Amino acid sequence: MCGIAGIIRFDENKIDRDIMDSMVQKLSHRGKDHAQIDSVSSKVNIELGHRRLSIIDLSDTAVQPMSYDNESLWLTFNGEIYNYIELRAELLEHGYNFRTESDTEVILVAYKHWGDKCVEHLNGMFAFALWDEINQRLFCARDQFGIKPFYFYQTDKFFAFASESRALEAFHCNRLDADGLAAYLLCSYVPGEFSIFDGVKKLLPAHTLIVESSSKLECKKYWRIKKVSEYARSTSNVKITALLEQAIVRQIRSDVPVGGLLSGGVDSGTIVALACKHIDNMHTYSVGFEGAGINELPAAAAVASKYGTSHHEKVLDDKDAIQYLDLALKNLSEPVADPAIIPSYVLSEMAAKDGVKVLLSGTGGDEVFGGYERYVGGATYKRRLLNIIPNFIKIYIGSVLPISSKLGARLRNPSLDMMFTTSGSFELFSNMMTDRKVVGEFLDKISNSIPSTIKDRGYSLYKKMNFDVSVYMPDGILFLFDQMTMANTVEGRVPLLDVDLVEESFMFPPSSHVNSGRTKVLFRNISEQYLGHKHVWQKKHGFSGPVPYWVNKNTQHFLESIRYINEIPGLATLDVEKYLILLEKNELNTTDSFAVFSLYCLRKWYDQQEINK
Repeated sequence: MCGIAGIIRFDENKIDRDIMDSMVQKLSHRGKDHAQIDSVSSKVNIELGHRRLSIIDLSDTAVQPMSYDNESLWLTFNGEIYNYIELRAELLEHGYNFRTESDTEVILVAYKHWGDKCVEHLNGMFAFALWDEINQRLFCARDQFGIKPFYFYQTDKFFAFASESRALEAFHCNRLDADGLAAYLLCSYVPGEFSIFDGVKKLLPAHTLIVESSSKLECKKYWRIKKVSEYARSTSNVKITALLEQAIVRQIRSDVPVGGLLSGGVDSGTIVALACKHIDNMHTYSVGFEGAGINELPAAAAVASKYGTSHHEKVLDDKDAIQYLDLALKNLSEPVADPAIIPSYVLSEMAAKDGVKVLLSGTGGDEVFGGYERYVGGATYKRRLLNIIPNFIKIYIGSVLPISSKLGARLRNPSLDMMFTTSGSFELFSNMMTDRKVVGEFLDKISNSIPSTIKDRGYSLYKKMNFDVSVYMPDGILFLFDQMTMANTVEGRVPLLDVDLVEESFMFPPSSHVNSGRTKVLFRNISEQYLGHKHVWQKKHGFSGPVPYWVNKNTQHFLESIRYINEIPGLATLDVEKYLILLEKNELNTTDSFAVFSLYCLRKWYDQQEINK
């Protein structure tokens, strides 16, 4: 786990080393073991930078940027390649030599052997940039699920990239983007190619990017979850159990201590149970909240006791939670209004203090194995009725209905249905602007950002899961997990997002995952052997925090924080009066509380950033 950065100039000007130094310095929290910047070409103005968190091959031979083949190839890489041992053995058989034990060198050799198709052989989490001196091209890639981030900024004079958008502030691209703000208000995170900063873009998950000149940027998708029509067979519990165990074995590969997060749920519990087969005296971490109503710490402690882990837990009251929330927001390169940022930050901090540099998490289990309650049941009668109505009629009705109406937005943009199911912020978004045309144009933009494989209307389980894996998870859940672990210089790993495991899960018929009103049936059945029947079939509560309790207990604090939110550039038309009145009267319902929480997160994030104000 590391931080990467780089600049390639298309003109004759030299790269400003002060700017490169600044970029790498802003990523210092992502890797405190080593920092390096190299000029990697004799013909082109290009420099690559790296901050290293040493996890695999701790020797100096594994530092980055790393060269190969007489310095004809150079790589700066963030992440881990979990199948690097298997790939290394395969490449040795092809006659290649290695000078390190690192997964970094495996990427270089894989590119030498397979070219651009090397990414199709990688099972891991990664974002990297590889300079090919012979072909005079920069080859960039991001992992299949977007576990690792990759931001870039381009002009006709240069191309710059980094692990976090804040590292690009040196190019004065730190003004807020109107579409990015709108996307945040709609989703409570910034999805897809949208960025909170003007001019900054994200490389999408499962994509490569080739940079050859200012006018030639080529982006390609190299992997996708199969279309619904391609699910041609069922598979066996034996095979998927074997793949689950294989994923754990691969993802505990480390030359530093590995710990685990325990939420009390089935995902994290199963991961810890399997990891303990191979790790002695594993450290595990849990957090609880006063006011949550449900305490899952005993369930987490029971798993820890059963498998003999060295267990640590912390309970936060409302004041503690808000304090950690502000600290977590300060460490986000883009705003996210998800209370899960608090436990993610707290647990990473606890692990770091214990010297644990790698943390296993159950993140992704709900999306891959059908764990959300909203997956239960098919289309409602209202949605089935909408499917019968011709599109031109739906569009007309949508144009007449108020833009603040979810139905109106859905009729105008049918592909937005699934996005609205993951966001409780539509009303907040619709109140942002009174100009229906502007709002409609943005809804069209965000609709176009939804992958074509899931864009057409449909309510099958796999379309819902595919949407969550492709859109909701990368820029919401995985983004905050990366940012919070890295803020504490800890590497977070997500074994349930192993590529082989995910592909096999989607081969099962939908009824294997959701059946008779029960979620995550397949995974729970597998987990019974590790956690017991009672534990795996308990009601899901989530790993988050009691937002309504926090807001209502600290009314004045939230009131003062959002009162002047219109001072943020681009939010001059945002109507927050409704929420201010409800706050003052202490009459917030759950939906209102989350809207206030979303506004608070935006304001607190903005106040703590180095932004042109």
